[in-house]
Amino acid sequence: MIASYAEAVAALYGRINYERLGSDQYTANDLKLERMRQLLAALGNPQNTLPVVHVAGTKGKGTVSTYVASMLQQAGYRVGLYTSPHMHRLEERFVVNAVPPTTEQLVGLVDRLMEVVTEIDQRDASLSPTFFECVNALAWMYFQQQDVQLAVLEVGLGGRLDSTNLCQPVVTAITSISLDHTRILGNTLRQIAGEKAGILKPDVPLVCGVLDAEPRTRIHEQAERVGAPLIQFQRDFDVETLSPWTFELREQTIRVTTSQAVYEAVLRQPGPVFACNAAIALACIDSLNKQGYGITPWAARAGLASAELPLRFEILREAPLLLADSAHNPASLRALIDTVRTVFPGRPVTLLLAVSRDKDVAAICRELRGCDRVIVSKFLGNERCLAPEKLRQILQDVDTGPVLLAETPAEALQLALSTAVPGEVQVASGSLFFAAEVRQLTQPLSSLMVQPA
Repeated sequence: MIASYAEAVAALYGRINYERLGSDQYTANDLKLERMRQLLAALGNPQNTLPVVHVAGTKGKGTVSTYVASMLQQAGYRVGLYTSPHMHRLEERFVVNAVPPTTEQLVGLVDRLMEVVTEIDQRDASLSPTFFECVNALAWMYFQQQDVQLAVLEVGLGGRLDSTNLCQPVVTAITSISLDHTRILGNTLRQIAGEKAGILKPDVPLVCGVLDAEPRTRIHEQAERVGAPLIQFQRDFDVETLSPWTFELREQTIRVTTSQAVYEAVLRQPGPVFACNAAIALACIDSLNKQGYGITPWAARAGLASAELPLRFEILREAPLLLADSAHNPASLRALIDTVRTVFPGRPVTLLLAVSRDKDVAAICRELRGCDRVIVSKFLGNERCLAPEKLRQILQDVDTGPVLLAETPAEALQLALSTAVPGEVQVASGSLFFAAEVRQLTQPLSSLMVQPA
């Protein structure tokens, strides 16, 4: 019997955990929906009781999921949101109206879950659920327990074989396609798009935010094949910036035009990436409204303005200015640096950087030419981190200015603080795990206990 929070967390982390192994230590053959199907069946198939907005994509899927959930909450719905990975505590991954389960609720859910998991382990070891599958099941259990009316699910990896893909969607979305997890999803944008498009279902509308021709064509082909109505960015809906984000106001105003409405909204996050993500989220809302959900423009505006997005261009400290962002692949790092340069023109930029060893580190480093210097470090709660010495070696051929080394996130912060120049912008990024550890150091919360990610 699971009797404490520590026992609950230990039981979950005792399962095989591909997030900690990294994609260089497993293959697509290890991803099997049958494990999740059997686990959910043993729990009474809670995933069949809820309508879902299902969101995939290389970048932006967590942001879009959060935007959609926030708008639905403002419209009066009881909304479950499932995202991954977490920053500080495991239960951040599944929340209802932005509230995670209490410690007591989590212990009770894990106790019930592990009884089922133990039975499966004993019956057929080949179907033993993984860490991610167990957490996904916990989300369904919690949503059912809390009488959720509608759930928003962020895909964990890919789409076709992701454990979230057993849901019953009323809308699906694919935010963007870029090269990431290539050992698992494929080496081309078209291959990756095919895996993401595995979430498409017959007669379920797809909101497609992908603009590059190669992956967009693959997604369109899949939509036609399965009979999924297609809603395409820059064809069926679009966005324009009415007033750009400034440090003084810390908001930008956008206008999104869909087939059903024109929305003007305020975002607390800067730049075109967030504007595009908001447009995709509003297109999802539009599709829900066509199905009778009745989300008003007021609720949409209020949801976008109030959406909490930690580690998305999050300001952690003002003097010297320190941002944290979960960008972790070449495309997202490039977008982050471009946004920093646009929002803070002419100011020196120092990047505090740690990356996972299974990423395309050389390609990431090539996107850092806009930085004046880089402080390389590592995250501590996950074995996937690339050694900072190796990261520094790769950076030597990139024109980033000086490359300094710090052995821990705390040392990186201290080094950045002690060597800051006037007007400098410091950015902690390269991995959600690293950005979260920096966040914890700068905003310590006694109620948070950092868990290995």
